[in-house]
Amino acid sequence: MNILVVENNRTRGTGIVHVIRKINLKLENLYQAHDVSNGLEILKTRLVDLMLVDIDMSVIDGLEVLGKMRSCTDGSEVPTIVVSSRRDMKLFNAVTSSGLGYLHRPFSWRMLRQKILKFKNGDVTYVI
Repeated sequence: MNILVVENNRTRGTGIVHVIRKINLKLENLYQAHDVSNGLEILKTRLVDLMLVDIDMSVIDGLEVLGKMRSCTDGSEVPTIVVSSRRDMKLFNAVTSSGLGYLHRPFSWRMLRQKILKFKNGDVTYVI
């Protein structure tokens, strides 16, 4: 499994990567991008099975980030979990109705593992 983490806050991004490494998945590659352009470059040059994308980007709106990543030929079919600290039902509905997962921050490593395994197994049931 190849996972891409797109998080503009380096500390939070490193924390997510650390947690993913701890949850004992059969990882081939774990990529970390700190901005949209780096994330798009990884999507164009690497095989990605799952993306975790922070919706709360500081320079560019997270929904715009998702749009760019999903419109990238190599990213249009990649299962995606949106990570957010916002408790916004409109955002949640927009994300999940688009077939994406939603993970509210703060989350435990068990919640992250459960969400990743659901995507890996093709389960499209989402919970806040």
